[in-house]
Amino acid sequence: MLLPMESGKRVGRSHGILAGLACAALAACGPSQEGDAFAEHAAPVRNAVLVTLDTTRADVLSGDEASRRIAPNIAALADSGLRFPRAYTTAPLTLPAHASLLTGLVPPRHGLRDNSLAALPGEADTLAEVLQRAGFQTAAFVSCVVLDRTFGLDQGFELYDEPDLVEHADESGYVERASAATLAAASAWLEARDESRPFFLWVHFYDPHLPYRSAPEFLAQAGGDAYRGEVAEVDRAVGGLLEALERSDAADETLVVLTADHGESLGEHGEPTHGALCYEAAVRVPLLLRFPGAPPRPGPTRIVSLVDLFPTVLGRLGLPVPDGLDGVDLFSPAAPADRGVYFESQSGFLNYGWSPLAGWLDGRGKYLHSSQPEFYAEPGDPEEDDDLARSHVQECESARAHLAELLARPALPPDDSRQKRSLEAELAVLGYASFGDDVVFPSPLAPSDRPAPRERAHELGPLLHAHALFSSRHFAECVPLVEAIVRENPRNLLARDLLGVALMQTDRFAEAEPVLRERLLQGPERADTHLNLGLCRLELGDPDGALAELGRALELAPEHAEIYSAMERAREAQQKRR
Repeated sequence: MLLPMESGKRVGRSHGILAGLACAALAACGPSQEGDAFAEHAAPVRNAVLVTLDTTRADVLSGDEASRRIAPNIAALADSGLRFPRAYTTAPLTLPAHASLLTGLVPPRHGLRDNSLAALPGEADTLAEVLQRAGFQTAAFVSCVVLDRTFGLDQGFELYDEPDLVEHADESGYVERASAATLAAASAWLEARDESRPFFLWVHFYDPHLPYRSAPEFLAQAGGDAYRGEVAEVDRAVGGLLEALERSDAADETLVVLTADHGESLGEHGEPTHGALCYEAAVRVPLLLRFPGAPPRPGPTRIVSLVDLFPTVLGRLGLPVPDGLDGVDLFSPAAPADRGVYFESQSGFLNYGWSPLAGWLDGRGKYLHSSQPEFYAEPGDPEEDDDLARSHVQECESARAHLAELLARPALPPDDSRQKRSLEAELAVLGYASFGDDVVFPSPLAPSDRPAPRERAHELGPLLHAHALFSSRHFAECVPLVEAIVRENPRNLLARDLLGVALMQTDRFAEAEPVLRERLLQGPERADTHLNLGLCRLELGDPDGALAELGRALELAPEHAEIYSAMERAREAQQKRR
């Protein structure tokens, strides 16, 4: 298969090795007058509801006339609360972004740098765990297998409700659940909850993610725009959730937070979707907060990050904030007026053979660090068309210093080998590849001889098209597209994987084998690659060679059912030759 691819808690502790770090902003230049202005309205509340929308651009929910037609329920929520117009994710990927939201830590510190690669360490202290220790009833309802409990975000949730693996799988191979089904499950929980306890409810809706396939009524509501039709559909679910909260008689004492894990590029800067680049369309997110006493006017205009939601929610609930977080309580008078936020994408490094990408955004502008640094003025260049890196040397140096300071902060320790083996077994059940060794990510500031993401962004469109052709079983048409990418960029591992498997599907096993062997040389060892090599050797009449490859695949993924099936075939072929 090709894919882009609670234990040991010490009650009352903070972040273990992270204790002792000040709960400070990523950069600080004095207290925030905006924080002072809003603090008077920030009386503690009893409950908290967190709604995360997958793959939702900030401008689609900006509050203008077009967005109100598409998402009237979300617009009404914003009208009765606060809208933060300059909110940013920490990574344009679902799992790392949600991990940052729930831990208050940026990806280099919590350790999740891409989807489906690792689990949140058990040492992490999540928002749900803090609230559970404080007596809150905690429940989560997620809509995609990317957030499966395998990846550790269930820590602290008494109920973690997720899609069943037999539910619909989208064209990327990810299992998802429609927003209406997630809404029904969350609403039933609200109705049946223990009313004697305060509660923390997290609801995740996946709909705006590719492929876009909204119902006709929502497509019409969005003027025929397929992506915005998905946003219209998820708006209906948000409205239903708010109605369920009203029926539960808890709305008047509940903080509601609505945000997104990341945006969607829709072709901007050459990126059809998200994950590889860190331009505004992908990293800027909507952020709305409603709570009793919230003034019905625009929220603070300062730059904020998803890591701020952990301390902000605790502050609104009247609970102490643990030490060592990267975020700040947005309503604290001590919150800095001028701070910077961090974001990154390691997807290009992991999958496409590009240099790592990390960014820093503050009042001076946006700095993107890769093998070819970029700098864009904010807000004078909203389309990010004018790279000013050569003329704004001082600003770039300042941003690099902030990045270096943040990257020097201690990270959570990785899980032990027992937990890693358990994760690998679960990944095999979910259908994901297993790697031979932990992937080592270099510091984003380390020198790199790889091409910068913006130099190779033109690969993304053809690769997405090739993947769609493969998914629709047009294997022969897929081959030339990925051949061209691999010829131009031999380090593009996803293109190489796709080429190898597409050649196999067209019975070109002799051509597929060297492509897959080079894949092992170029990137981390992976069980699926050895499996495919074993299948190639088997089809080429070499069962002994097939068993050697399959044996290594089994060492990497002992729960992978396809490997056992292939080994049985190889042994039968071996017996016939004797």
